[in-house]
Amino acid sequence: MTKKSIYFPLVFHFHQPVGNFEHVIEDSYKKAYQPLVEALYNHSEIQATLHFSGNILEWFIDKKPQLTEKIKKMSSRGQIEIIGGGYYEPIYAVIPHRDKIAQIRKLTALIQKEFGLKVKGAWLSERVWEPNYPSFLNEAELKYVIIDDNHFRSTGISQEQTLYTYVTEDDSYIIRIFPINERLRYLTPWKPTTHTINYLEEIATEEGDRIAVLISDAEKMGVWGSTHEICYIEGLGHTEGDNGRPFIPSLFERIIENKWIKSITLSEYMEEHPAKGLVYLPTSSYDKMEEWVLPTSIRRTFEQYRDRLREDQHNQELYMFLKGGFWRYYLVKYPESNNMHKKMLYVRSKLIGIEKKADTLKDQDLKNKIESKIMDAWDEIYKAQCNDPYWHGLFGGVYLQFLRFEIYTHLITAEKIIDELEKMITRNPKSLMKIIPIDLTKDSKLDLIIESNIYNLYISPSEGGTIFELDFKPKSYNLLNTLTRWEEAYHSIEKIDKNEILVDKYRRSMLRIRFFDRNTSSEDLCTDKYRELSNFVNAQFKIVKNIKKEHTSIIKLQTQGTIQLEKVETSLKCVLNKQITIENQDIIIKIFGSVDSSKLNDAELDEALESIRMGVDIPFFFNGDPNEFEELLNISDYTGDEFKALDKTYNLSFEVKILSELKDKMVSFPIISYTYTDEGYKDLYQGINLVPTFKIKKEFNIKFKLEVN
Repeated sequence: MTKKSIYFPLVFHFHQPVGNFEHVIEDSYKKAYQPLVEALYNHSEIQATLHFSGNILEWFIDKKPQLTEKIKKMSSRGQIEIIGGGYYEPIYAVIPHRDKIAQIRKLTALIQKEFGLKVKGAWLSERVWEPNYPSFLNEAELKYVIIDDNHFRSTGISQEQTLYTYVTEDDSYIIRIFPINERLRYLTPWKPTTHTINYLEEIATEEGDRIAVLISDAEKMGVWGSTHEICYIEGLGHTEGDNGRPFIPSLFERIIENKWIKSITLSEYMEEHPAKGLVYLPTSSYDKMEEWVLPTSIRRTFEQYRDRLREDQHNQELYMFLKGGFWRYYLVKYPESNNMHKKMLYVRSKLIGIEKKADTLKDQDLKNKIESKIMDAWDEIYKAQCNDPYWHGLFGGVYLQFLRFEIYTHLITAEKIIDELEKMITRNPKSLMKIIPIDLTKDSKLDLIIESNIYNLYISPSEGGTIFELDFKPKSYNLLNTLTRWEEAYHSIEKIDKNEILVDKYRRSMLRIRFFDRNTSSEDLCTDKYRELSNFVNAQFKIVKNIKKEHTSIIKLQTQGTIQLEKVETSLKCVLNKQITIENQDIIIKIFGSVDSSKLNDAELDEALESIRMGVDIPFFFNGDPNEFEELLNISDYTGDEFKALDKTYNLSFEVKILSELKDKMVSFPIISYTYTDEGYKDLYQGINLVPTFKIKKEFNIKFKLEVN
């Protein structure tokens, strides 16, 4: 009788977000990367497929030469293969075709240079799959991808059938697909190695052509929770079955001992075994990602249904067809993610414009200098395509403010290179001042961008006439890298009602206008639980003035709305104007308007208006150490005409000067999100909101100045 056997390829993924803290990377190295690579190195009979994002591979090469040398030795003795992918770990679905190819080729070139390996496989960031992938992966000369088995199940393919490989096609191009085994993902390293071996024994066959792919983040094998102790410390592994032996060496040894388990790389399996057949897979990611991306209220319901069906053995056939959302919806769920993404597309469009101009140059020396700088700008854009800050699931993601800051830093740096190239090509050293009407956020509504040598201002007339990005270009610093306190599915509704978890009604953008009772407390403004008395807070403004001079830009916005006067139980019409002027280093804001007094006499109107206040949101973000601006992390009231804050880490100051007799006071409070991270639930700093409040008259005119240095 033929003994049963099965192929068991191991795939380990090494990644760190662009701009992550050095101490975090070093900790991951000590707890996971180093012991995992050394365990592989010491078990030469174990074959593995490894993936490194480009920035972490650079880090290994530059700072850990001994580890890099062991990887080279394993590759030279045929023990490992290294697969490719996007250099800075982008989500392919949301970056342009040219960038997909460029990022993949950049990583392929580094792998070939350092390890002399032919790159055949493609890593899919967050395992996001869309049906058009085969064509561009073929163009990048990659032969296979690794995709979660739930993608297959959702098309009607049984779990048993996912123990084989398949091909799929797009535009006549095919690519091999390896299904990732979900059961193995949940077993390792959380259960003793005996559970993995027993499962492999269950699914092994006499034909011996089945394949069960185990894929894991390297961080899962040492960084998450107590996994370092479980995976590598003698005596702290699982007691049952493993007798305290560390998980990783124990797993490797069990594979070696059980000859019916065949260790193999994915490329070798592909060469030895044809695909089972042709499949077409829907847009998908791993099961949890499809939950996390859903709108909060829908996600709560979806999770309940999925958990119920997953545990119900009688409904497994129904469970396999349960699908959630797909990755692109994060750009809707979090406007801040969409902002970063659409800025990236905008900046790269400017760079392409520069490339076209450079192509026409006759001066070859100048052309060579420009082409070198163009490559630098492209690399800044590629870094800004790193996926981590664009979404949120089990880890901080978009809530990690320093990662968002890194995205903006790279994009603003790319813009500065573009500005420099423009001057080199045109030989025009004049200062920059532009007003650009554009649907930046791709929501069919017109935005305005003011660009100068000092600032970029991004203005949304349709969303309250607000400023949603303020870049200080000398330091590549976005002062509006704030994040709204969004409601998440893991937030308790009861705690939200009790103000134990704070959520915002509107995005935390600059110049959002609020009207409220004069007795409204600073705490009510902070919690966003005050009673709004107007419909201006998210009103649509029209552009009534758009003037650009050599050193000055002026935008004037206008809308009409109503203010509720509770004291006299009536509402009055109001015309509201906002004027935004950039003049050299200053940003000058004027807010003025008039209240229709036809319903009340002058005395009644004055008395009614005296009972209300107008607040103007001026949120800002400092990326430095919050301990250095700790005084801003409390609710505070200010009675003076000036507010000044300093980010000592970056030697950057932000100043607001009120130039109006109608000023009442200023309130500031921190924007703190309650967020799930890899360290559990945490309060995360997302910025500061300054709210100058003003008295209102029948005719009112308010002016203040913003300055960044």
